[in-house]
Amino acid sequence: MKTLFKTSGIQSFGVEQKKVNQKKQILKAIYFNGSLANSELARQLNLSTPKINSLLLELIEDGLVVDNGPGDSSGGRRPNIYGLVNDGFYVAGISIGIRHTTISVFNSNNIDISGPRVFPVNIHDGLQAFKSASDCLDTVLQQCGIERSKIIVGGVEMPGLVNIQEGRNRTHFPEVENLNIELAKVFEFPVFFENDSKIRTYAEQYFGLAKGRENVLMVLIDWGVGLGMILNGQLYTGKSGFAGEFGHLPIIDNGILCQCGKQGCLETIASATAIARLAKEGLLSGKSSLLHGLVEDIDKIETDTVIKAANAGDQFSISVLTNVAYWLGKGIAHLIQIFNPELIIIGGKVTGASQFMSAPIQQAIHTFSNHDISNDTEIKFSLLGPKAAVIGIAAYALDKLSNQ
Repeated sequence: MKTLFKTSGIQSFGVEQKKVNQKKQILKAIYFNGSLANSELARQLNLSTPKINSLLLELIEDGLVVDNGPGDSSGGRRPNIYGLVNDGFYVAGISIGIRHTTISVFNSNNIDISGPRVFPVNIHDGLQAFKSASDCLDTVLQQCGIERSKIIVGGVEMPGLVNIQEGRNRTHFPEVENLNIELAKVFEFPVFFENDSKIRTYAEQYFGLAKGRENVLMVLIDWGVGLGMILNGQLYTGKSGFAGEFGHLPIIDNGILCQCGKQGCLETIASATAIARLAKEGLLSGKSSLLHGLVEDIDKIETDTVIKAANAGDQFSISVLTNVAYWLGKGIAHLIQIFNPELIIIGGKVTGASQFMSAPIQQAIHTFSNHDISNDTEIKFSLLGPKAAVIGIAAYALDKLSNQ
């Protein structure tokens, strides 16, 4: 958080690095958890209450922390509650996807002050995508009346095989040896990036259904099928950061060719791409459907279109979703057998279709997994919605910066 500390006057001459690091952890704790009592901060950071009080006083002088007064008490003196000054700093969350880019700007209290903004920039634009995303961020900042210098860090979520140790996305930017440096040059502030499935899982761990859980899997249904894993309370990435390529599990005999070059991968039948393809194929074969009236061109059908028709009672669209859900459930049965998770969260583009997909997913799980194991696993659809990507990558970036 060097930029933050320099801007705030914290990192002045003679300040011990140890104290700076302790202040970082206080700011991080409040950002992730909301306003906290000094005693709770002392417990979380394993510091004495007098030490926390001293650091809080300095942070108040630095214009970063505010004393919100006494909070609730279960008995005895009510503790003071400390929060962050709203405009103390800002964090940018940027999700660059297959079709578009979503941007949000969060203030120091982790409040999305811009709202998720969508722009026609995608990962296939190559390195130009980052310059375009930076220009889009300028637009958002101008509309919100925020100077770019107030952004202390940004996060970029993206699809692909991401190796954080190498600083490389082997799928989309294999020629770039250190993507963090490239991103920092473009955005002019520190930037951290990570794979989309892992970031959605990170968001669930801190702000969603996985909060307080130890063993959780997050299945991301987007244009592909991704997997994030929280094992023993920690986000698991594997040796090279590539853990979670669940969508390329071969599950269908004589299935269609996947983009990875193999046949029968799960994502060919259980992704947003599959939903759109199955809907188009059905209409071209003469199926009667409300979809005909929702789009002028069949090729324009996407997952959202199918879900909209299903919610309007379209039987064909419902059948597409239930078919996809069954295959997804069969894939999830494999995960249950291997990991024995307490919770599996389904996120991404299908969260609005939970009422059509829950039953066939459960049916497939009961068919293909051991009941003693599957009965220990809850299946839930994410509640974070479209903000999962941006809130996750923004918090991830701040976390990384605070540990430097």
